[in-house]
Amino acid sequence: MDNIALPYLEKVFHLEEAGFVEEAFRLFDKVLEVFEDNNAEMLLEKAKMRFRNGYERDALFDFVSAYAESGCDDIYELILEAYYYPNKDGLRETLQKNVQYLEGYSHYRNDNKDEDIEVSPIWQDEEWLVYVDKKEKTFSICLRDKKEFDKKTEQVVMVINEIWMEDIICLEANIQIKYKLLNKDLPIYMVYDSNYWTVFLQLNDIKGLLEKNRIVFLVGERSFYEYLKESMVVYPSARYFYGFQNYRIMFEQIAREINEEVRIGEKEIESYYCNNVEEINQRIRTGKPKFLFWTSRFTTILQYHTRDCMESVKRLGCEAEILIESDDIHRIRKRDIVSVLSKVQPDIMFCIDHFRFEHIECPKELVWITWIQDFLPNILDKNTPLKLTERDFVMNHFTTWKGIKEIGYREDCLIKAPIPANPYIYKPYELNAEELGKYVCDICFVCHASDVDNHIDNTVKNLQGELKEAIYAVYKGYQAYVQDMGEIFYTKEIFSEYIKGAVQYHYDIQLNPNILEIFAKDMFENFNQRVYRQALVDWILDAGFTNIKLWGSGWEKEEKYRVYAMGVAENGEMLSKIYQASKVVVGNNVMTTSAARAWETMLSGGFYMSNYIPEEEDITDIRKIIDVGKDVVMFYNKDDLIEKLHYYLNHEEERKEMIARGRKAALEHMTYDMLMKRVLKEVAERLEGNEDGR
Repeated sequence: MDNIALPYLEKVFHLEEAGFVEEAFRLFDKVLEVFEDNNAEMLLEKAKMRFRNGYERDALFDFVSAYAESGCDDIYELILEAYYYPNKDGLRETLQKNVQYLEGYSHYRNDNKDEDIEVSPIWQDEEWLVYVDKKEKTFSICLRDKKEFDKKTEQVVMVINEIWMEDIICLEANIQIKYKLLNKDLPIYMVYDSNYWTVFLQLNDIKGLLEKNRIVFLVGERSFYEYLKESMVVYPSARYFYGFQNYRIMFEQIAREINEEVRIGEKEIESYYCNNVEEINQRIRTGKPKFLFWTSRFTTILQYHTRDCMESVKRLGCEAEILIESDDIHRIRKRDIVSVLSKVQPDIMFCIDHFRFEHIECPKELVWITWIQDFLPNILDKNTPLKLTERDFVMNHFTTWKGIKEIGYREDCLIKAPIPANPYIYKPYELNAEELGKYVCDICFVCHASDVDNHIDNTVKNLQGELKEAIYAVYKGYQAYVQDMGEIFYTKEIFSEYIKGAVQYHYDIQLNPNILEIFAKDMFENFNQRVYRQALVDWILDAGFTNIKLWGSGWEKEEKYRVYAMGVAENGEMLSKIYQASKVVVGNNVMTTSAARAWETMLSGGFYMSNYIPEEEDITDIRKIIDVGKDVVMFYNKDDLIEKLHYYLNHEEERKEMIARGRKAALEHMTYDMLMKRVLKEVAERLEGNEDGR
């Protein structure tokens, strides 16, 4: 150090000893400006002074600067001794735990999982991060780029090299899916260079993040590239690259490559189907077409119906593949449809509730089967039948609903298809003692709790004044009517008359026709089912039956039902055993008597008691399939329900005979194998008829 500078430094140290620390720092800065040739040595002295006075972060910056200028190994070791070694064991322990957490985590890709750990953090606060590369013997200083993550729905976010856990937690909390279906969720992409990733794992416990099961960790450029090229990956709509242009360039390159793959795939699809129509028709005529089943994991029951149809056609000797999301953060996009069509080259596409015209990438030569099961807008739209071609077929669950023809579906495209059950799953089982103890009961009820009052409150919450009072009274009045009279309304028109008359008579209010339509539609489609299910349970309890089990969510919330609440019954073997172990399973669907639950119960060896719906209002009438009174019992109102419950609980032999006849009828008429065999036959015959007609 220059001797000329020594007197000034001595004065600095005197000021420090006297307690004038801030003045000492200011003087030190002046000395550094004047004596630039001795910068490294004086930075080292300033760093030591900062460190011993508790300014550890500023001292670290000075230590690092002094080391950068001098390359002195002693300064390097000094920094490690002061900032790294005291925390070394804790950092390594956190790292090892995180590595264990990541084992088997499906949303994790890493180019260099097995490399030795060469970098470690030595400082992090709310603004700065400093880490050391022990192999290169270098230090890196990073400034926190604190991001403002507003609450956004349907936003898929990608962030590069984010180290601060607080920001990640804020991001995860604010980016949420708008409509939560089952476990459906949005991915959040956290992309890291190798050094940043290693530092991140030493600083943070990531167990909580992994439990969200939506954070995708991509470490290294290759992982970034390969993951975004995988099928069903959702592309980020918000990307925070912040200077990491290599990832921006790669992202743009990936988009170009995928677009080119889709273009090539579409050409291949067009060429194949244009040149192979006769071969497709021939395989369909011989009953051995190639199927592609398309469904979604974000449906409750439809994915199982699709699975059962696929397994049936396989048993019939057909090739079959299924297109379904791989997990909760993946989605089926156009590129995935194009990819699977070009690879599988199916003869028939099968989809529940959706049509070919919704997906222009699907060729016109492909035979498309839509199984309609729900009253969705696309199914009820009168324009839909006009968009169907001669190679579009509609499996119709609503076999006795007069509205299907009013919409305009042609007879030559409709195939009767009430929802059956799978006899390979729903069948008599050998129940063990634990299962018998849990499932055996006199009366079984399978559906979620109704929550009638909550529905009413939500319906009227945005209404004002006398109208709110009137509509509230209308809903509560219908609930009381069902409870007391033991019967329900079966049409929207009756609900409309009831609402209109009640508010006019009691409140002298004439409802606007559009408003009346809204409430009539809600009471018919939503409220009626809720009221009826709750009333059924109330009738049974009020009649003195106590050996009952309520399967489904929500029953435990009300004290009256809590003792009977059993939780959710899993579809499949568990549900089949529940049906089998129950003496009577009570039907509770207000729109169809041919509910899937009826056939599942019968195939399981259970006794199903169907509720009554007038034939003209029954959208899928069980009376058109099996013999009511011989193969299945139907109750017509509250009194009839209670009377028949008493009778069949006290006449075990008759109940067992009905069970045997019901199972035989279900096996003969309502299995997936029977359904798909008939569908294949009808499609082949109608295709041939269409060809002959041309």
